[in-house]
Parts: sequence; C-alpha cells; structure tokens
Amino acid sequence: MTSPPFSFSSNLCVAENSSCRMAVMKHPEKKWFYLHLAKAEVGRLASVTGNQAMDMQPPPAFVQVQQPEAPVEPAPIEVNVSKYIPESATAVTMIVTLTPPTGQAVIYAAGHENEGTLFKGSRSIDEVKLSGPIIYVKLYGATSFDIQYTNYRQQPF
Repeated sequence: MTSPPFSFSSNLCVAENSSCRMAVMKHPEKKWFYLHLAKAEVGRLASVTGNQAMDMQPPPAFVQVQQPEAPVEPAPIEVNVSKYIPESATAVTMIVTLTPPTGQAVIYAAGHENEGTLFKGSRSIDEVKLSGPIIYVKLYGATSFDIQYTNYRQQPF
C-alpha cells in the first residue's frame, strides 16, 4: 500500500514527495484545493479533474455473514432389552440416569421414532413403548446414561 502524496496537520497540507511539492509550486492557484482537502472528512477520498475538486466515496464494504450451522442430530445408540424384559412386552417403565445432569435423552423403539420418550435431568422415570427387544437412545447434552428397568406391560393373551 502506498502512502498518499500528502498528509494533514491541522489546516496545513504537507507534501510527502518531491513531485507533489513541485505540483504545489507550479500551480499556486490550486493552493485552495490543498487547504480545502486538509479540512475534508476523515475517510473520504478526493481527486482533481481540471480545476474542479470531486469527492469520491470509498467502495462499499463486502461483508460475508456465515450462517450458523444446523444442530447435528445425535446418532442413536442401540440397546438390547431382551435380557431384562420379555419379548411379549409392549411397554417398559425405566429410570434413566444421565451424566451430566443438565443433559437429556430421547428413548424410542423401532417404528416409534416420532413417539420417543424424553428423559431430562440427572434421574427421571417414564414409560417407553416397545416393538421388539431393541430400543434406541439419543443423547442431547449428555455424555453417558444408565437404565434401570422397573416394570413392564405385556399384551393380554
């Protein structure tokens, strides 16, 4: 970046290089222009065409705004409940412990993705519908979980 051919000190214009100094000496009638330019607003550019001064605006700033990324959906964790719950069970009541306690978990069975049960906080109890021996756990803000099965419902025979 090159320096401008003059700089400002209060109301005086001081030439920065010899060619500008020579131009001022050759054209004393333009002295008013340099004094006027010294009083110009900071950040505004000026150029001379003939005997007239023309104000030029700097180009508009180009600002690129980055869109926030959509939250990433956590991958479901598969849990087999067949060791604890009979295959004929249609629902299970469970106590879910989450770490850290500010986390949340959604637990659902295959085919019931839109009917998942939300567990909040360090320890909560609720019922989850079953459609087989596999349930899925999605953690939101939690890093680990523990499940205790307390009860289950079976389809009547």
